[in-house]
Amino acid sequence: MKKPVRVWSQDRRKRHGVVAGSYDEAIQKGAAKLGLPDPTEVTIVLEEDGTVVDDDYWETIAPDTKLVLLASGEAWRPSPLSVPSNLLVVSDETDGSVNEEQKAQTLLNAIHENPASVALLSLSDLEIIKDARINTTDSSMQLQELCIEFYIKKKKEAEAMEFVDLLKERLKGNDD
Repeated sequence: MKKPVRVWSQDRRKRHGVVAGSYDEAIQKGAAKLGLPDPTEVTIVLEEDGTVVDDDYWETIAPDTKLVLLASGEAWRPSPLSVPSNLLVVSDETDGSVNEEQKAQTLLNAIHENPASVALLSLSDLEIIKDARINTTDSSMQLQELCIEFYIKKKKEAEAMEFVDLLKERLKGNDD
C-alpha cells in the first residue's frame, strides 16, 4: 500500500511530498526530490526525534509523517526553530514543482498576515523572495525590500558560522 510522506533535507530547507509503497521507493523518490547524489548511502530518520527508519519500521509509520533524509556523513539535528506551516512551501506533487514566483507570493502573503514571521524564514525562502519579480502592491514591494535586507543579514551570519565551524575543525585537527 502506498502512503504519502514528507521528505526533508537535513537542514530542513528542502521539503517535498512523495508517495511511496516501500522503504526503498521512499529513499529513491526522496533522494531524487532532494537532489541527494547516492540513494544507496541515504539514511531515513523521523524529523521529530531522529529515530532511524528501516524497512520494518517503514511499515508502521503513519501517512504524512515528516522524514529527514540524511546523505552519507550527515547527522540528524533537532530543528533550530519550529516553523509555522503557513510559511512552508511544500511540494506535494511527486513529479512537478511549484513556480518560484508562486512560492514568493505565498511567502509574502504569510508575511502580510504576520509580519514577525519573516524572522522564521529560511535563507533559501528569503532568497526566493529576493529574486522574485513582484508586480503587485506597494506593500508587497516594501515587504520584499525588508526580506532582502533580512536575507543579507542572515547570509552574513551563515557565512560567519561556517567560518567558526572551519576554525573549530582546524583547531580540533591540531589537537590530534
